[in-house]
Amino acid sequence: MRNNTPYKIGGPPTELDFEKALMFFHAYMFGPLQGKLRLYAAREVRPPGVAMSSDWEVFASILVRDVGRKLAAGIDLSEYEVKSAQDGGSYEYQYHRNTGKEKLKSDIQAGHLFFDHRENLRHVDLRYAHGNAMKEFFERWLEEYPDPYPQRYRRNIPFQWVKKNGILLMTLTDGEVTYPETAKKPATRS
Repeated sequence: MRNNTPYKIGGPPTELDFEKALMFFHAYMFGPLQGKLRLYAAREVRPPGVAMSSDWEVFASILVRDVGRKLAAGIDLSEYEVKSAQDGGSYEYQYHRNTGKEKLKSDIQAGHLFFDHRENLRHVDLRYAHGNAMKEFFERWLEEYPDPYPQRYRRNIPFQWVKKNGILLMTLTDGEVTYPETAKKPATRS
């Protein structure tokens, strides 16, 4: 067990790699979006979405030092499920016909990383909650799992629940870490 927690998969990540994660964020998420927004505005074209779910998964993977599951079914990374929402929206969970029930069971055992972003990625918060803390959702969803199965089975965790119960791990403001304080301090050389 990691981090001495009673969960199958460990507690909140404690050694975040801000430097490498921010390099990815600036090169592939924040920087390109800001450039697109300028071009779209100049041509009076409606701007695109800010980031794909896979962008958040890679960003989280680098940040928490979790290489992922090599495209396997189940949770997004080896220890974490990654979710994102814009402007305090809810976090969507989608379950598939053949693997949905098993995925729900694994969600209870996994850590969950919740990105909340607004102002075209100028403000990003990352919170953590363990699936065991969200059992009320997952167990109810498992009980309500449809039979026969519809085209999609989607459920949501409200942003307010995550904000109230999640652990704030990081805040980015204009592409720079503003929380935690320790991440903002330059490294000292011995």
